[in-house]
Amino acid sequence: MEELKINIATEFNDKLGGRWIKLGPYSGEDFYNKLLLPRFELAQSTDTKLNIYMDNAKGYGSSFLDQSFGELARKFGVLEVKEKLIFHTDFFGWHVKYLNEEIWGKI
Repeated sequence: MEELKINIATEFNDKLGGRWIKLGPYSGEDFYNKLLLPRFELAQSTDTKLNIYMDNAKGYGSSFLDQSFGELARKFGVLEVKEKLIFHTDFFGWHVKYLNEEIWGKI
């Protein structure tokens, strides 16, 4: 099987929005609904990892991260999500740390 992945900047947008769709385009909610949830469920059903490529985006707001990756962990559990996702980044390592400590660490 080909690598299961999401390249956020190229498949979604390089300028990310806030938490909810009602607040504007490219929100965490929209990313969760359109890309993250369907690909995560595919990773589960095929027993593969989901590679998340974060570079080339302009930045990640905490509300975007919580509404997408936090929502995924609330639905499936932190351990299941951590087991399936592999983050790839040269520039946003502190965002992955923020996910682990401030979002997933408090669920």
